[in-house]
Order: sequence, then structure tokens, then C-alpha cells
Amino acid sequence: MSREIFVHVPYRKLRDVKEKFLALGLSVELYFSALDLENCSLQEIKEELAPMVEAGLSFTIHAPFMDLNPGSVDPAIRKITLQRWLQLLPLVEYLQAKVVVVHPGFDHWRYGALVEEWTELALQTLLDIIDRYPPHLLVAVENIFDKNPWIIKTLLDRVNHPRVGHCFDVGHFLLFSKTDLDTWFQALGPHLLELHLHDNQGDRDAHMGIGRGIAPWDKIFSLVESTGRKPFMVIEAHSEEDALVSLEFLKKRLHPRD
Repeated sequence: MSREIFVHVPYRKLRDVKEKFLALGLSVELYFSALDLENCSLQEIKEELAPMVEAGLSFTIHAPFMDLNPGSVDPAIRKITLQRWLQLLPLVEYLQAKVVVVHPGFDHWRYGALVEEWTELALQTLLDIIDRYPPHLLVAVENIFDKNPWIIKTLLDRVNHPRVGHCFDVGHFLLFSKTDLDTWFQALGPHLLELHLHDNQGDRDAHMGIGRGIAPWDKIFSLVESTGRKPFMVIEAHSEEDALVSLEFLKKRLHPRD
């Protein structure tokens, strides 16, 4: 299992927490919204991030996702989805980001009767973006409203590219999956690239600290270990307190003798 821990932060909040990241030497997963990409120049973003780059911090990037869909039946939506993902390219290169996380945009209420069409269109979008991204960069498809792993598995099996894989989001699994963890990991464990680590009580996407909700963390980490893969681990808590709780949990889990 990966021993490098990243902490997720939206770019719009970075200024408030940047000094803490620098003081603790924390690796960063930066979320850029469409508005961030529209309203901030590349130079402004680089100037904001320069102290972290100069300090040698590691980065992953979470792509914009609101209203985007790589498998949309509307070609204009697919076009803007690809455009938003391509807008990240200068930032990927500047930060030497290791991973870009993307949302698949699939939900069974809208696409339940169009699974094959959605999958084929999303496949073409992913192949397009992986051809344009630099050869070091991984692309991780995150589970969102998925009731089971099969849509993402089918998509990733068809992409069949070593730089495209799965981001397993624990909180989303707790809320939306109707499939047990063993089945999920049997299906997607071979594709695992990244973990989004946060907790909830099963009633809303609360992004609580690890251990503060209902997630079976011992089971989850056992299954991650069983894959033999080394996914990037990203704390996706929505408060500083929950992020620190999660950091402490992971340090004890990964380095029990320290």
C-alpha cells in the first residue's frame, strides 16, 4: 500500500490553508472547478502555488465535474467535458501532478437504458484525453452514484490502458453502493489507482474524518492490501479537524511503530 498521503483541498480555499500544508510538508490533491479555470489566469495560479512547488510538495489534481459527462449523448456536453479536462494540462505540467481524478457522470436514473451508448462515448473521451496528457500522468475514474462496480469496470476494461484506472471513494460507496466490498474489490481491485478517504453516517456525503462514521476501515484496508497495488491515498475531509483526525489514523495504520 502507498505510504504517501495527500490531502484534498479546493483551489479556492488554498490561500487559507497553504501555510499549514507547507509547515506539515503535506502532499496535495487540488480540486479546480470550472469557475477556477475561467476566472483565474494560469500565471495567477502558478504564483499562488509557487511556494508549494518550490518546497517540493507532491500533487494530484481533481478535475472539474459539475454538469460534465464524458459519456453524454449530447456531443456539446462531451466537448466541454474534454475542454475542461484539457484546461488542466498546463497545471499538470507545472505541478508534475501524478494523477488527475475525473467523475464518470453516469447515473442509472438517466442512463439505465443507454448503458452501452454511454460506455462507448465515455471510452472515446477517455482515450482522447489520455493521448493528450503527458506520459507520466495517470487518470483515475471515481465512483459517484454507482450502485455496483460494473459500469466502471466495463469502461476500464474497454479502455485497457495502464495509465487509466479507478479511484475508490469510500464515502460514495457507503451512500450509493448496493454491492458489498468484496464484490467491489474483486471487480475493480485490479484497476485501483487512488483512494478517496472520508467517512459518513450513511445519510449524506458528510466528508467526515476516518473513523467518525460507519465505514469498516479494517475491512477496506485489508482489501486494498489484498490487491497488491499501491494506490495514492487522499484524505478528502471537509474540515481541518477531520483532516487531522484522518492523518493521525493513517499514520498509526501505516507506521504503527513510529
